[in-house]
Amino acid sequence: MNNTRTLVWYFYRPVMVINLIFTAICILDLLKIGMWFVVNALIIKIVGYGGTVFYKNYFSDRSFMFYRNAGYSITRMYTYIFVCDMAVFLLIVALISPFIPHHAHVKG
Repeated sequence: MNNTRTLVWYFYRPVMVINLIFTAICILDLLKIGMWFVVNALIIKIVGYGGTVFYKNYFSDRSFMFYRNAGYSITRMYTYIFVCDMAVFLLIVALISPFIPHHAHVKG
């Protein structure tokens, strides 16, 4: 299990900044627009995951053999990092939920 955590960290480290940027964008939009924007924030996160996969496949094609030789498939590694990133995002949303406006600002 410790080996898995270490490998997931090494796999996640190059794309951590990309995922943190998309998380910050979603959190700021939630604080500005309101709680009804959660579905759109999740869509933004999924687009960010697509960007992560593109970036990782484009620049790190040779490093995949390291994880395959360790006995982990690349799909499994992506699943680990995306589940962990989404869990952190949902935890942040749950913690800042009292500060997010829960109604739409309608003019007129």
